[in-house]
Amino acid sequence: MRSHSLIAMLLVTGTVALSNLTSVHSIEAVANHQENPIAQPSLLKIGTERPELSLQLLSGAPVTWKDLQGRVVVMDFWATWCPPCIESIPRLNELHTKFEKEKITFLSVTYEPPLYVKEFLKEHTMAAEVAIDDSLNTFKTFQAWGIPVIFIFDSQGKLVATLHPNNLTPEVLSSALRGEIPKVKPAVPWSDPAGAENYFRKLQLELKEKYKQ
Repeated sequence: MRSHSLIAMLLVTGTVALSNLTSVHSIEAVANHQENPIAQPSLLKIGTERPELSLQLLSGAPVTWKDLQGRVVVMDFWATWCPPCIESIPRLNELHTKFEKEKITFLSVTYEPPLYVKEFLKEHTMAAEVAIDDSLNTFKTFQAWGIPVIFIFDSQGKLVATLHPNNLTPEVLSSALRGEIPKVKPAVPWSDPAGAENYFRKLQLELKEKYKQ
């Protein structure tokens, strides 16, 4: 009888020990997972030099870094369905006028079909050059899904700032003209790049079907 009790006690002790050991491994696995989190989406890093462009102006002419040589470039990524993008147009127009004698080029980049964009511009005048990213490759390179978002490159072609249009001020542009990195709150990358890209492509295809050239 005593031997049976002893065997039972040993079995219970072994089960508890195994359970505790399993718990320890589970805790260690969680800890290791926390130490190695999944990489978060990120915008282009400050200091990036002349990333590849895949853009065309509404005229059909390609946009190249060679054409922008020696100029500060302000790239505003937007879309016609985006209310904050539309709200920022007057601010960008004012800055364009204020700095029109400086070596600054304003580019407003969308992925929507040219015919549709031209219709939109009849009611919403843009002083900036409007560029189309038909392939969405430039949006992807810049990770510019969280529109509106602005990227500023200095005259040497290096990225010096990413920001929301509301934070674009004359001083920010003056700093870029001086070759400095502007002191400005950086833009926040979109949390789901793949989802955003799929959504943009879906809207793009719908508009292309409606506005066939």
